[in-house]
Order: sequence, then C-alpha cells, then structure tokens
Amino acid sequence: MKISTDASIFEIEPIDVIYPNNREDLIKHVNKLIQSKQHFTLRAGGTSIGGQAIGDGVLIDVSKHLTKIIDFSEEQKRVKVEPGVIQEDLNDFLKPYGLKFAPDTSTSNRAMIGGMIGNNSCGAYSIYYGTTREHVESIEVILSDGSLAVFKELSEAELSEKLQLNTLEGDIYRFVVNTLDKNQSMILEAFPDKSLIRRNTGYAIDELIRKHQPFNADGNRFSLAPLICGSEGTLAIMVSATLKLVELPCYKSLLVAQFQSEMQSLKSVEGLMQLKPAAVEFIDKPTLEVSKNNIEQNANRSWIKGDPEAVLVIEFFADSEKFLESSVLKCQQFLSDNSAYDCSIIPQKEHYKVWGIRKAGLGLLMGNPGPRKALAIIEDAAIPLKYLYQYYIEVKEIISSYNANAVYYGHASVGLIHIRPELDLSIEQDRETMKAIASDVADLVKKYNGSLSGEHGDGRIRAPYLRRQLGDKVYQLLIDLKSTFDPEQLLNPNVIISDQPVDQHLRQVSPLEAGFKTGFDWSKDLSFFSAAEKCNGAGACRKSIGKGVMCPSYKATRDENLSTRGRANLLRKALAANNPKKALNSQELKQALALCLGCKACKTECPASVDMAKLKSEYLYQTQSHQDQLELWRIRNLGKILKSASKMPMLFNWAQNTSVVQSILKLKGDLPKVQKIPLSSWWSANQPSQDKHQATVWVLCDIFTEYYDTQTGKDLLNLLKKCKVNIRLVNLDVSIVALISKGLLDEAKYALRQYRGLLDKVSSDDFIVGIEPSETLVWRDDARFLIHNAPTVFLFEELVIELDRNKLMPLLKPLKESVKIHLHCHQKSLASRDITREALDLIPGLKYEILNTGCCGAAGDFAYKNKKLSKVVHKTFNDTLGSILKDAVFISSGFSCSHFMFVTYNRRPKSLAALYLLASNKG
Repeated sequence: MKISTDASIFEIEPIDVIYPNNREDLIKHVNKLIQSKQHFTLRAGGTSIGGQAIGDGVLIDVSKHLTKIIDFSEEQKRVKVEPGVIQEDLNDFLKPYGLKFAPDTSTSNRAMIGGMIGNNSCGAYSIYYGTTREHVESIEVILSDGSLAVFKELSEAELSEKLQLNTLEGDIYRFVVNTLDKNQSMILEAFPDKSLIRRNTGYAIDELIRKHQPFNADGNRFSLAPLICGSEGTLAIMVSATLKLVELPCYKSLLVAQFQSEMQSLKSVEGLMQLKPAAVEFIDKPTLEVSKNNIEQNANRSWIKGDPEAVLVIEFFADSEKFLESSVLKCQQFLSDNSAYDCSIIPQKEHYKVWGIRKAGLGLLMGNPGPRKALAIIEDAAIPLKYLYQYYIEVKEIISSYNANAVYYGHASVGLIHIRPELDLSIEQDRETMKAIASDVADLVKKYNGSLSGEHGDGRIRAPYLRRQLGDKVYQLLIDLKSTFDPEQLLNPNVIISDQPVDQHLRQVSPLEAGFKTGFDWSKDLSFFSAAEKCNGAGACRKSIGKGVMCPSYKATRDENLSTRGRANLLRKALAANNPKKALNSQELKQALALCLGCKACKTECPASVDMAKLKSEYLYQTQSHQDQLELWRIRNLGKILKSASKMPMLFNWAQNTSVVQSILKLKGDLPKVQKIPLSSWWSANQPSQDKHQATVWVLCDIFTEYYDTQTGKDLLNLLKKCKVNIRLVNLDVSIVALISKGLLDEAKYALRQYRGLLDKVSSDDFIVGIEPSETLVWRDDARFLIHNAPTVFLFEELVIELDRNKLMPLLKPLKESVKIHLHCHQKSLASRDITREALDLIPGLKYEILNTGCCGAAGDFAYKNKKLSKVVHKTFNDTLGSILKDAVFISSGFSCSHFMFVTYNRRPKSLAALYLLASNKG
C-alpha cells in the first residue's frame, strides 16, 4: 500500500517510490524514467503544503541518501550541496565559521535544500535576507531529455554560446530570451506588485526581467537559476546546488508585543517596518491557545503575558550593541504608542521558546482532533504592505459569509498572513465552501495586485487560479515555458500549470468509528480514527539527528514508513478502509509498527502530539488474535516467571541465554540476570521496625527492580530510611508498561485498578513514588485513558524536591564528583529535565551534565527482538557517548537503559538515588 501525501489537503497513490543511492544513481533513474516516458515527481522532506511533493507517477525521494555537503569555501562564502541536505544540518556545519544559509523556514530542522529551491522558501527573516532565490549561485540539473546542465550567471559571450546550442538546453535559452525580449511590459504588468519580496506565483519570468534579463539597463549577468527556484520540480531535476552564504549577525535582540486585538497588531506593522527589523511575525490567539495542548510547547509559553488576542514577534540584527539598543528602544516606544500592552525584551537564552511556538504553529493547529481542520487553501497570499490590513478585513468578511472560522499567523513584515479556514472536508458542503473561499480570495488577491503564493508555491491548490491572476496571454507564456523545458510533460505534471479542480485527489478523511470497541478511552481525541488523523504531514518526525528523540527507528534507517508520519498514514488508511479489522492486519502496517520503540517522544515533539506508542498499543489490542500468542503469554505472566526464576536464579539465567530458549522466545542477546535475593525479601530483613513520622512514602516496586535491578531499589529505600518519613513497599506482580506496549489493555486495566486499590490508604500527607521511570510515568499518561482516578505517582527526582520542600530530607553534604546523566526516553518526553536539574541542585558542589542523548535503543525487549536495528539506533543518537563517559560518574535512569549501557560499554551505571545516598553519608 503506497500513500503519497505531504502537509497539504491532497493524497495520491504513486506507481512506485525510488530512493537513489547517490548522484549517479539519481541520473540513472531519471534517464530510465524519461526513456520510458513515465512521469515522476522529485521529493525531499515532503513538507510542502500545496500538494507539489506528491503525484500519481513515480516518486523520487532524495531525502534518504542524497545528503552530502559536496564542497565548501569559507573565503568565498560558498557551499555546494546535494538536494537532501537538511537546512539546520547545513547551518550547524557552517556555524563554527560564523556563516549560514540565510533563509530560515519554520521547518528548518527537516526542510531540505532541494525542497527550499523548489518552493523558493523564505522564512521569518525574508525582509532582511530575501528569499532562497537570492542565495542560490548555481544549480546543476537534469533536463527532461536526460542531459545535464548547470544554470548559473553567464557573461554576454557565454550566453551567446548557449543560444547557439543545437540541444534542449539551447532551446530553453532561446525561448526564455526571446520571450523576455518581446513581452517585458506585458509580463511586468501581469505579475504581482514588485514591492513584494515573497511572490512565487507561476514561473519567475518577472524576476528575470527585473534582475537577470540581459537587455536591462543595469547590465546584470544572465542566469536561469532564479527561474528554477520556485519551479517545484516541473522544469528540471536538481542534482546539486551552489549556495551563497551570509555572516551570522553580530548582535540581535528579540521583543514580543502583546495586543488586546488582532487589528491593533496588524495596524502597527507598516510603521514598524520603518525601524528596519529583521523579522516581524504575527501569531493569533487560537495558535497561542493550542500551544497549551502540547507538552513541549506548553513549556515554551513563559513569555506570554496576560491573555493577548495577538502578538507580534520582532527581531533586530545589528553590527554594534549601541545601534541595537537604540533600535530596540525606538521599537518599544513605537509599540507602546500603538496599543501594545506589553513589549518585553526576551532574554537570549529564551529566544527558542518564542520561535518554538511560532514554528510549531501549523502542526499545533492541525493537531486538533476530528475532521474539522485549519486548512491550507488560501494561506499563502502575499499583499503589498500598505493594503495588508484592508485585505485582512476583507478575507475575514469572506470567510464569515460562509459561516466559517479561521486562524491567522505568519510573516507580517512582508505582507503575508497565513489564513486557514476551519473546514471538514468529509462533508460535501464544506468541500463546496472550500472552493468558494479559494475562488473569492483569488479575486481579492488580484484586486490588490498581490501574489497568490507568497512562499509555499502554487502546487495543486493554487494552480487552477493562476490563469485568472496573470491573464490568458501571460499564462500562455508559462504554458509554453513548461512545454519548452518539458515537452513530454514528465516532470511533476499538474503542478503550477494545471486545470485540475482543487477538490480532486483530496486526502481521505475517516469517519468517527461506530461500534468499534477500543481498549483506550479515545474521547479526548474524539476517536481512535481521529487520533491517527492528527498527523498533518508536516514531518516534524523527520527532523535531523540531534534535534530531539523522535523518531528513533526513522533516524536510524531514513525509512519513511518508520517515521511517525509514515506510520500514521498507514494506520489512517487502514482505519478508513471498508473493513478496518482486515486492513489493520496488513503486513506493511504490521512491520512499520513492530519497529516503533514506543519512546513517547512523538507525544511531546510532534506539534500535533501524535502519540504513536499509544496508537500502536491500540492497534495491537485490535489485532491481538493475530499476534504471537507465546509472546503474549510471556508478558501476561512475566511477574510469575521472574518470581519462580528467583528461586533458582543460576539455572534460569543460564537457560534464558541458550540458543534453544532464545529461538523459542525470538530473543537475541545477553539477557539481564535475575538476582538471588528479590528486593522485597531484602526489605523484609532491613526495614525499620515501626512508624515514627507523620508522612509516609509508598514505594511502587516494579518487577524489574524486584528481580533484576535490586541495587537501585536498595539505594532508594536506604535513602528514604534517612528521611523523616515512614516507608511502605508496594510490590507489583506485572509490568503495566509491558502489558500496554503489547496491546494487553484489558489486563493492564485490571492491574491498574488492583494497584489503585492497594493505595486507598494513602493520606494527604503521604507520597507515592515509582522506581522505574516508565512504570512510574504510565500513571500520568496511558493509565488516565484506561482507568478513572489514577493516583499521582512521583518520579524519584520529584519526590526528592517534595521532601526537601517539606524539610523531610537528610542533610546533603558537598560532592565533588563529575556526573553525566542519561535520562529514560519516557522521562525526556513526559517530564521536564528541569525537574532533574532542580533535584540535582540540592546536592552542594555537584558538577553534573544531563546528556543530550537520544534513545539508547533498548526500549524494553526491543533490543532483544531487533538486535541489529537497536545497535544502529544507539549509534545514531549516541555515537560519542563512550568517550564522554570515560572520566565521569555515569547515571542512567531506567532499567532497560542501564542494562543496555552496561552491555555496550561494560560500565554499570549508577542510579540517581545512589548519588543522594552518597551525599547523605558524607561526613
């Protein structure tokens, strides 16, 4: 089952998907397709929202292998790259040299240079840096006859040589030069206002006339590279590009202006531009509100003051601190005079919080559950700044006339406010409303001589209105241009030049299920179906390595099916099938979900909060009869198995590592050893004789701490014995996390209710703490969708902070150790690292670092079922971990992490509790 989607409203099934291994392989594949007259679409990150990254032919995906930085010159401020290089990866490479590739898209952590050139991407700083087009020196391309060409600046003599070529390249130069020579006035009159920095309407022949036409008075050298920028893969296939670089700003300052109304904020934009800011970004209240629903972005809201209806994010660059301070003061005075009730300067270390919410805006808005979404149908129009406010008013009136709502955000500085009507495309009436709004707004954009596409391209969504924008004669020139470059119409057909209606190839929307019994309570997402549909295709799960934890198996393999987006698409298609139960058992879906490590990072890092681990659990629950029944029996009875094993640990530890047993259990590797004395037995002999204190700590002892990692449990209990608390050890006889991860949701509900009953006697002065992070955090995560009234269970660090606040901790003496800490994925995803920092700061003199590690690759028994992939995952995220740990105390939270680190580095990590115990024993 092949699904071709991007971040648009469209969905098309392609014939095939090809992943070229290198430059030569790309050329070979393209030539083969040309010879067979098969149309095809080049695709990079697939984050385009106009539908231009999908097609019903062959998809050529360059994101997996064509990711090399080919050449770099610091002196010339120039870099040559393949099309699959990610923007932030490139800028990370350039940062030590004080350079960067200027355009800064909101998808910078996964947007690829090929896609940026295809869309002529811009980003927040386009008022300062311009568009991608201004920063591309040359582009090496494959033409539609399979020949190679390099489009770059040409002297008059070089252009003359090109015009004499008896080749397709010669035909292209002759057509373009003749067209520009004969139609200058008509073209300039038809195209959007020249003041617009962002204008991607049609092909950029107006840009060639203004800046690169060989007959203009400025005598500019002629180049077709600007024409390829924004051509969306319809004219030629990019093989490599040479980019011009800029120096990083010496000084910068960020302000946020908060307003009581959207009107007040937009009215101030034109005046703000007189102060020459580098960026002015607009965010409306709905976008700010939905940031509360995402764990990562909710933590970024500290800069929001009061309850603004709209905010403007304003950034200044300067070569001197004095000039920067002057600009900022003038800006604050202007904003204060123009109705901003707050215009605070954001500290440098918190800039990421502001930009985090701004960049996540699209994903946050699209993450609302249910089929009604804020859709990208008219969101890309750019309007001359002097008309922006009036345009905004009139668009609101159009949308209101159809009884629809909309959300607003975007690049106010360049006259581009992304406006997204909220519609349900599963309803025929809303599909008709979509077409009506798109048509009405196209007329409005034409009225103000704006650009129907400011940065995201015409794609399939704006292409039907292009003739209306430019007029029949100029539109015919674009048709002729396309035909000259691509006579057989093989390159990304029906994009830019198209008469297909906008409601063709719409993404399939699932109905809310009826009579579909689920294991989880999905009412918060409306339904299991709707939860899968929260994925909007923007591809945050494809962000580059080092930019978070999501998605481990994708980062290790670069396989789209193993990204959160790929899995969500496969699951969505199955749930939308006529027979969902049958479709859920497809082999492709089964394989994609089997390699999900359940790290929970998607729940936090995906702007739409797509919780693939939870979706996978529900999928396994629905397909339980098709699962490995021996495996399910083992997980159901794991506590009983380990209890029996503890009576003869040597025999059990030997047997579980034999090839026969591992073959039966489908496990491979050095399995952890059951300890001779379970933690509960040790505690029976070492617990205090009587209660002495008002507060009691109830310790939830999971089966992994009970039978495997008893030392971590001992450290925690010994520390609590030094605290002014009573201690109750509550033993759990199943792994709730393991039950949930295998889809045994009925069994998990039973266990959760059972343990909730054991905690009935917990008083308001008491605390409940877990030992294993994943077993602890399940109470605040999946448990809430399985049972009602789940108790509050603290992580160890959270307990330490609470005990300290209540003056129940022992005196902690200074420690001089250098400590490196690896946190469990669930802890990184579902809790804040600041909690760990706050707890560690209680130990005087401690030097610690919470490592920026990703998934270790263990993920419970994943490492034993997928040994090879697990090692690749570990190396992908943590390739320098071994050298980092050489001279430090190594702490790892989570039993599976700790054991995997021990097997990998032959160093047994300590627990956090051991560190506090050491500090309490000092002196």
